[in-house]
Amino acid sequence: MRFPTSLTSPFRLASSFLRHPGPLKLLLAEASVLLVFSRILLIMLPFRRLVGLLNITCDPRRMDAAARERQRRQIGWAIGRAALHLPGQTVCFPRGITAQIMCRRRGIDTTLYYGAKTLPDHGLTAHVWVLDGEVGVVGHEEAGLYNVLATFPPPS
Repeated sequence: MRFPTSLTSPFRLASSFLRHPGPLKLLLAEASVLLVFSRILLIMLPFRRLVGLLNITCDPRRMDAAARERQRRQIGWAIGRAALHLPGQTVCFPRGITAQIMCRRRGIDTTLYYGAKTLPDHGLTAHVWVLDGEVGVVGHEEAGLYNVLATFPPPS
């Protein structure tokens, strides 16, 4: 007997989760919780209050380039994986907020970029991406197609 897809997907998700090593499980769990938290923030907070949170900086930790690159890659991976399995759509803005929080918790001071472009069929469209210096964490693959409207925190 075969179960409907909607019943098997939680089992498939749990099985996939359990195959990852301990540290990656924790990273996936952190990304999942922060993505939900970020979505709630975007719904509940007025933008001016959200800007205050996005402008918080961290004290950068000293780490070698390889460790920093590994952290960025793992954070981007965890956010992408977690977003696939959460109910509803987890678009670029909550992913960007989550990336910024996760990076800063690890001493990686990032910048969240908010950009826009006009599409002939859809009109104005926006996108959010996060960079560590000039290196992308999330959303950076499409960043070159958008005009930057704001950065958080703003350049000093």
